[in-house]
Amino acid sequence: MTTAVEIFNILGKELPNHPNVVRKVQGVYQWIIEGEPNQKWVVDLKNGSGSVSLGNVEKSDCVITVSESDFVDMLTGKVNSQQLFMQGKLKVKGTMSYAMKLGELRKLLPPTRDFEKN
Repeated sequence: MTTAVEIFNILGKELPNHPNVVRKVQGVYQWIIEGEPNQKWVVDLKNGSGSVSLGNVEKSDCVITVSESDFVDMLTGKVNSQQLFMQGKLKVKGTMSYAMKLGELRKLLPPTRDFEKN
């Protein structure tokens, strides 16, 4: 089973290979992943070539709270962020336009079938 940690690690590894994602998004995301244990991640798609790190950021453009299983399903293409938002499973604080750009993160990940091998 794929975990949030694995996905964030892949995002961090792939981000330098996709400078267009940083140019297009221009935002800093604070992710709050609910699970055992709860996790906080920062995905910076604004500064330099972007970065992904465990922890908090002082100022973000968008704070997203979601369960680990829904996060994994969203980033592996099993469900889209709009569905989760409409069901109240994905909570957004801050500028909504950044939440609309979440699909850009999916471009950094391998095809869904590669995740199904785990």
